[in-house]
Amino acid sequence: MRSNDAGFTLIELMIVVAIIALLAAIALPAYNSYRIRSAENACLAEATNYARFALSAIYNQDTPTAAILGACTSIDTATDIDTDITASPKSPGTRTTTCDMNTASCALN
Repeated sequence: MRSNDAGFTLIELMIVVAIIALLAAIALPAYNSYRIRSAENACLAEATNYARFALSAIYNQDTPTAAILGACTSIDTATDIDTDITASPKSPGTRTTTCDMNTASCALN
């Protein structure tokens, strides 16, 4: 009687595991940098929206309220048009955002 052995050998399985490990080693650093950029850009967008809101309130001679935090851990409260505001992103972001209150334009530092 002849046995019909079908399946993968140990060498074939080890090669597949090595290929998966190589792909993971390439993908994980790219994913981590994507997470950092995403956190920083979300905080930039949030700070820009708050700067525009605060500038509008200042021009209407109102006192702007504090920012509602979502993507940032902190945003300075705008007091007047001559004071720039700074925002800090949530982890894993590291670069802060600075907003020029004369133009309500913001940039990452």
